Amino acid sequence: MRLENHKLFSKLSTPLIILILIFTSSIYLDMFQQAILAYGLMILGLLFTKIKKQKDYLRIFILSIGLFITLRYWIFRTFHTLGYTGFFDSLAMTSLYIAETYAIVIYLLGIFVNLNPIKRTPPPLPEDKKLLPTVDIFIPTYNESEEIIKVTATACKQLRYPQDKLNIYILDDGATFQKRNDPDSEKSSSAWKRYESLKTLAKELEINYITREKNEHAKAGNLNNALWLTSEGYKTETGKSEWFCYGKPPKRGGDLIVVLDCDHVPTVDFLENTVGFFLKDEKLFLVQTPHFFINPTPIEKNLGTYVETPGENEMFYGEIHRGLDFWNSSFFCGSGAILRRKYLEEAQGFSGRTITEDAETSLTLHSKGYNSAYLRKPMICGLSPETFDDFITQRSRWTQGMIQILLLKNPFKQKGLRWYQKLCYTNNCIFWFFGLARVIFIFAPLMYLLFSLRVYNVSIEQILSYAIPHLFYSLSLSNYLYGKVRHPFFSEVFESAQSFFLLFPTIGVLLNPQKPTFKVTPKGTSLKQSVVNMRVLIFYILLVLCIAGIFAGINKWIYSPLERGAVAVCISWNLFNIAMIIACIGALYELRQIRRFHRIETNEEALLIIPNTLKSFKASIKDISLGGMALQLKEQAFIPFLGSNIEVVTWDSYGKQYRFKTTVKRVSTDKAITIGCSFNDLNDFQEIVKFVYGDSGRWEKFWERREIQKGILSGFIYLLRIGFVSMGRNIRGLFKFIFSNLIKFNFMEGLWRRYSLKIFRSKI
Repeated sequence: MRLENHKLFSKLSTPLIILILIFTSSIYLDMFQQAILAYGLMILGLLFTKIKKQKDYLRIFILSIGLFITLRYWIFRTFHTLGYTGFFDSLAMTSLYIAETYAIVIYLLGIFVNLNPIKRTPPPLPEDKKLLPTVDIFIPTYNESEEIIKVTATACKQLRYPQDKLNIYILDDGATFQKRNDPDSEKSSSAWKRYESLKTLAKELEINYITREKNEHAKAGNLNNALWLTSEGYKTETGKSEWFCYGKPPKRGGDLIVVLDCDHVPTVDFLENTVGFFLKDEKLFLVQTPHFFINPTPIEKNLGTYVETPGENEMFYGEIHRGLDFWNSSFFCGSGAILRRKYLEEAQGFSGRTITEDAETSLTLHSKGYNSAYLRKPMICGLSPETFDDFITQRSRWTQGMIQILLLKNPFKQKGLRWYQKLCYTNNCIFWFFGLARVIFIFAPLMYLLFSLRVYNVSIEQILSYAIPHLFYSLSLSNYLYGKVRHPFFSEVFESAQSFFLLFPTIGVLLNPQKPTFKVTPKGTSLKQSVVNMRVLIFYILLVLCIAGIFAGINKWIYSPLERGAVAVCISWNLFNIAMIIACIGALYELRQIRRFHRIETNEEALLIIPNTLKSFKASIKDISLGGMALQLKEQAFIPFLGSNIEVVTWDSYGKQYRFKTTVKRVSTDKAITIGCSFNDLNDFQEIVKFVYGDSGRWEKFWERREIQKGILSGFIYLLRIGFVSMGRNIRGLFKFIFSNLIKFNFMEGLWRRYSLKIFRSKI
């Protein structure tokens, strides 16, 4: 139910509830009364979370308890724990307090955003196809391979939508006039080759190819060039843009514009499930859908969690974005979205003042009073960065872009935004300061254990009465809200692994908000062998410091009995940090990636047919890719030979039958007969793309398969286990690297001595 139609969320009720909670949180209680209140509310809230069928008011009550307990902790922290005890003490104390306050603000805004997430269902399209709007699909590309672009463009051709109302455009920023005339002959030649190659691809698929004069304003400039070129007056020249139309020339620009990154492949029902929203709401400017990634992020890959746990992006696309949708604050995420052309044109196109043109564009259109919607149905399959360095490049851009929006287009100063939209956009922006806060949380206990700086000036009684209820209920509430899409403590690992490498981008944009430039995230990078990412050295240093902090803490415990409360807190905190650091070390051992195509794990029915015979055998498809599939036979009567040909018959979730000719490349007889097959060249490439990427039901099942909630303790133990295993790989890899380089060094040193000795003798 949309916000304006919800009885519990009038314009005044939500702020009033928040004000009442803030007031009651400030009432003074002695330590015993505080403990009774905090633990009583905590137990009550946890009991309510166990109720299976929950009404809106019960969810709000559970969240309100969390808000109340945390506010009481923060008020106590602000007025009873801060004081001047020396310059360095106060500096460390203030730094920790600011980091804690930041974390509490993010936590409380998270509660607000997720008060009542929307679950939308796709509205049906009208039977009369003449009533459907025309759609333009923009596929911006810069330096990605033709192979990646071809898959996405092919999938767009297979969308179930009237073809006379659909136009597809490859927007090539990798072969602009500027690049084709680069003074560097090698770069110029590469741009010309790309230009001809992508034009040929567009001709084969009978779609449009557009390139422009200069690479101005990055992705936003590329999209705007196509937007104005295809508008009502598209025959008017736009700079020196080139537009090659290999299909039926469009009469005018589409009513709706789909933006797809060139590695984001749509399922066949993408438009069927999204266009209907625009027919229901004339003021709707955006329908955003989740990004589903066919490959794990480097952290997930290196820790080996991709199959067993929800992906890193699933917390945002699985729950948080549904919460934003309730507050009419769902925003454009750069791809997998449909936007209404006339509102984009009214806003003078895609915004380009910051390097996150997507969220900035949404901010502009929301401030004009237009609406957005979010459909939680995975229909776009993309590629995550393969290496940790590429991952950090991507996250640095997101960090700088969102902070730019905060500084240059402060949501609270945007006229036209509702108060709740201002809170939602502010939450989206300030989240990206997590790197600064996470670094402080790692160093804070060490400041006390190693240097005796009083960073956290509280007694054991105060910790038990205020801090423990706040921490435990916060963890429990996070698990209640996001447990199916983010397992306990995984957020801390993801943030810790990025934190130190986002410090300089964060500080840089704070010092000069205009400076950041758009950097394209590399996709499809391959690793021929597993390697240690040298960024891991910072975590080894931190691990040594934390272990030293444990020994220093034991010494303080023995010789400073009056400080045992503070020592116990800091040692416990330090041990938690060690667990996170161990996982980070494991995440920075880059496992090799040599496959040309990524495999998708699945479990689908199939029939194996032996050519020139009437024999067929039942099987299950265990994984698929553009290169082939792995099948497990359900009966032992047949073991194929390597190199033999087999026809595979299977069906998608829509009931469509597929028949593929394959060649057996691998046979395994462990427990069950499993065969690996590659597609023959005789198969239709478009049919392979449609089978592998066209079925949204497959993506939904993959999401659901990983949505298994873990308890806080079991989640922590699981994280420790995979952390130690992955760290072991990293240590072995590091020793291998050091040893191999020592051998090389000794070899080169021997050559130098031998060669220099010959020179010396010849001179004599």
